[in-house]
This record gives sequence, structure tokens and C-alpha cells, in this order.
Amino acid sequence: MAVGRVGSSMSSYMNYTSAINQLRLQQALQNYHSNRQAVSPVQRVNRSYKDSSLNFLKDYNSTMTDLMQSANTLRDSNASGAANALTVGSSDSSVVTAEERFGSGSSAELALNVVQTAKAQTNQSNGVDALAKGTSGMDFTIRSQSASGGVSYASVRVDARKADGGLRTNQEMLEEAASQINRAKSGVEAGVVVKDGKASLQITGKVTGEGNNFQVSGSMGIAEGAQVTAQAAQNARYTVTQNGSSRNYVSSTNEISLDMGRIKASLKKEGKAVISPQADPNKIVSGVEELVKSYNKAVDFLGRNTDKGPEVTNQLRNLVRGLGSRQSLEKAGITTNKDGTLSFDKEKLTANLEKEPELVRDIISGRNGIAQAAFDKGSAGLRTNSARLVQDNMRQTERNLLTDSYNFMNTFSKSGAYNMSNYMALGLMMDYMA
Repeated sequence: MAVGRVGSSMSSYMNYTSAINQLRLQQALQNYHSNRQAVSPVQRVNRSYKDSSLNFLKDYNSTMTDLMQSANTLRDSNASGAANALTVGSSDSSVVTAEERFGSGSSAELALNVVQTAKAQTNQSNGVDALAKGTSGMDFTIRSQSASGGVSYASVRVDARKADGGLRTNQEMLEEAASQINRAKSGVEAGVVVKDGKASLQITGKVTGEGNNFQVSGSMGIAEGAQVTAQAAQNARYTVTQNGSSRNYVSSTNEISLDMGRIKASLKKEGKAVISPQADPNKIVSGVEELVKSYNKAVDFLGRNTDKGPEVTNQLRNLVRGLGSRQSLEKAGITTNKDGTLSFDKEKLTANLEKEPELVRDIISGRNGIAQAAFDKGSAGLRTNSARLVQDNMRQTERNLLTDSYNFMNTFSKSGAYNMSNYMALGLMMDYMA
């Protein structure tokens, strides 16, 4: 019973002491504030720390995730990524170029032998001194006929003298003849060719293929020779070999269809080329462009947040080194800036992909390529302990909690009435000493 009474008496005494201390503290605070101006409310440091740290971690995770996603698009191990996106291409684009109309780039390999390309009829006059004065005019007609049977005309009449009575040069006369032909909008077009001081009138049919031709007749003057065919209209002739079987084809144009219409091809010159599924260079270029943007975003974000803790600086240091050698980056059209960010030259990568497609693709998407390195760096960043990333924030908050009166009082109050009484007594003593 005695023990109980002691406990009860001690509890009553603590309650009494707490009440007295609260009253004295209230009086002291009233006296204190009556002699001083009001101050703005104290910020809640603990809540501010939480919001700042959580927002940083959220943005950090988003930035690293974006880097990984951009890199993954280019990795060879990603079957649905840009590195494995297929289109059709030619082994020799100077002979034939090809593009897919529809499908998924899974067309069979086609061997193409271009025997001759389709051409339009061309006539060209004899060369005359371009700067010499004209001596006689031109008066001739061009009759054009299409393979379908249509007929059109262009009439040319050019005087040697200008409207003011002066003489035109031979080149001026030929240029006027070409202008009249083009304004007629018939089946031909014309231009003046100047070489080694000699000028000549060139007339070309607008449509390639046999049956599309024209005839020139009349008083030719300095355009003498333009009535003679220099290049007859001709069809394209080519052979396609697929699965060991070859077939010959004829086309009035150089724009042809292959593989049951799935491929559109353009014949450029006589020769041989192979049309086959290839990596889509446009998607690789776009993928590298997006990777550079995500990488630069990560470098900028980490650089602005190094005050959060030393681990952020470590992540920044890890990010800006080891992405690839300078030579490899240059092959991918990438250069490194002094601030650690990257610059990207789309035209340079496009040209390199055309010259060395396999090498450049391996540099970007291979097992030890640029995309894999960027992916690994983003993955390592996401595996970093969150507490280490905001370590300096946590230390600053601890200091703020000790120096801020409201948070300091909260620390005492959460531990019960006894500690609260100690806090109040301490505060009273400090006020009396002030």
C-alpha cells in the first residue's frame, strides 16, 4: 500500500509541478512578446524536408527510368526495339533503291539484274558559240505522241533581233526557244546546255518508255541538229531471281513493284543488286536521338541536385564516363561536351549507317554497345539506396529539428508529461536568464 501511496503522491506532485510550470511559462511568454514585435510563423521543417526529399526521389526515379527505356529501345536484345525493326534495302543503292509498301520487313531476298533502265527520247542541237551574235531566226514545230495515242504540239519562233533592234546572242536565242517550248506544256521539255563556250538546245520527252516519242521539223537556224534523235525512248529490262527461280521483266518506267507489290523499287542504272530485309536506319537514328535527350536530361538533373548528398555526385560521375570510346561515339554521330552532356549529328549517323551499316549498328546496339552501357547506368542508378541519395538532406533536417523551437518542443511532448515538464522548466529558466 505504501508503494501505491508513494506512486500516487509522486504522480500528483508531477501533475502539480507541470501545471505550475505551464502557468509560469505562459506568463513569461506574455511578458516576452509584449516587449517585441510579432514574427512570421515558423516553417514546419520536418514536413518541408519530407516533401523536398520525396519530390527529389520521384524525379530521380523518373529520370533514370526514362534513360533505361530510351536505351532499351536500341538494345539488340530487345526483339521489338528499333535495332530489330526491319525494312527492305538494297545492297547497291546506285543500281536500285527499295522501300516497303506494306508488311513487316520479312520479304524474301531478291537478286536484281538491271539490263537497261527506262529512258525518254532526247534530241540535242549542234553546239554554237554561246556569246556570238545571232544571224538568223528559228521557226520550227515539235509534235509529241504518247504510247496511249495522245498527240500534242509546241511551236517555236525566235527572231535574231530584240524588240529594240539589237541582236541577241546565240545563247539568248536558244534560251528563248526553250522557254517557248516549256510554256507550251506539250509532251516535251527543253533546256540550254553550255559546255566549253558552246551552247546547244536539248529537248527531252517527259515520259520514259517505248511509244512515247516526238518529231521536230521546220527552220532550225542555230538549233540545227535538234531534229535528230540522240537517245531513243526505251523500256526498262531487268531480271529478278527469288528462291533460285529467275524471271525477266519489262517496264516503261523505272518505278517498279517487286514481291507481289510489297516492295517499291527505283531503277537507277544497269547493274546487279540484292534487295533484302535490313535494319531500319530511320528508327535507329530516331532512337539515338531520344537516347541523347534522355541522357542529357539525367546529367542536368543530377548536376542540379548534388547538394542532396554525395551519392548523387557519385551517380553523376558514373553517368558521364564509360558510355563508349570517342571513336565509337563519333561513329554514332555523338560528341561529348565539356559539361558532360552529348551532342547528336543526325546527318552524320545517317551517312555512317549507309557506309558501314553492320559496324555502326553493333556500336550502338551490340552487347557492349552504347545503348547497353546507358541501360546499365540507368539500372545502377535505380538500385541505389534512396536514403543515401538524400543523406545531406537528412543531416540538415536533424540540425533544423534541434534549432527550431516548435520541433524541439514536439520532441519533448511526444515522450510524455514528465519530459514535457522538463522542457517547460528549462524554457522558464532560459527566459529568466535572458
